[in-house]
Amino acid sequence: MGVVLLAALLSLIGSAALPAQSLGGVARQEQEKKRKSPASPAPTYTEEDLKSRSRAPKGSVSPPDTGAPSPAASAEPSPTPEPDRALLEREWRARFAEARAHIAEADARAYEDRIDVVYVSGVLVQQRVRVKVETAELRAARKALEDLEEELRRSGGLPGWSRE
Repeated sequence: MGVVLLAALLSLIGSAALPAQSLGGVARQEQEKKRKSPASPAPTYTEEDLKSRSRAPKGSVSPPDTGAPSPAASAEPSPTPEPDRALLEREWRARFAEARAHIAEADARAYEDRIDVVYVSGVLVQQRVRVKVETAELRAARKALEDLEEELRRSGGLPGWSRE
């Protein structure tokens, strides 16, 4: 036990005798090491390099080559046309603008004039009042807008396309 105690005491004394190094000093030393070591240059590619490399797209698996051409393989792969997102956005925004216009028209026709009788200072007075009525046309126009929003969601379109 005396040997263990002596070893622990010597390690404490030895570590106290070493000068403490600040974090800034360590950072400076690391920067100097980086400056001294040559950085590996970034690879450069030319058009010929890109044309000569025939790579399979990421995530695809190429079947083993049996030597015989497969009957389904064609010389030119048929590309699947990616729909133009800007065109899709314009179409969706036009559809939503049309649906909102239908709601505005139905809302304008939803008011009707009525004559109400009120008491003013104890006297009956008739007055004309415009009252908004929830019409079937207005409900159908609102339902059409909700259905259009659901159709946009299911088609994978962006939610911002439904906004004005």
